[in-house]
Amino acid sequence: MSKQNLQIIFIVGGTITIVGAIAQLFNVTAAPYVFSAGALIIIALQLMAALNSKNSDSRVQRLTRVNFITSLFLAVAAYFMFASAKSWVVAVLIYALSSLIMSFRTTK
Repeated sequence: MSKQNLQIIFIVGGTITIVGAIAQLFNVTAAPYVFSAGALIIIALQLMAALNSKNSDSRVQRLTRVNFITSLFLAVAAYFMFASAKSWVVAVLIYALSSLIMSFRTTK
């Protein structure tokens, strides 16, 4: 896939994830499913990025692996949503802050 297509898919996944998180705040019954669909897209794209960075230097490899591991917090948040625990907010916050920090660390 081209870089442009991957960026569009990532934006769609992020939008779905945000919609699911907002729906969970309003206690919509389908919110965990919507959130999980978006989280799955993001996790899959981060995994693809980590696997495709094998030809890059060690710094880029490390950062893409950290991004993938951080995206797994979305899976933890989805689990907490299905378990009806309020801890999902903490997992999403950890993901958001880590992604913000990593966006300044990675090269474009």
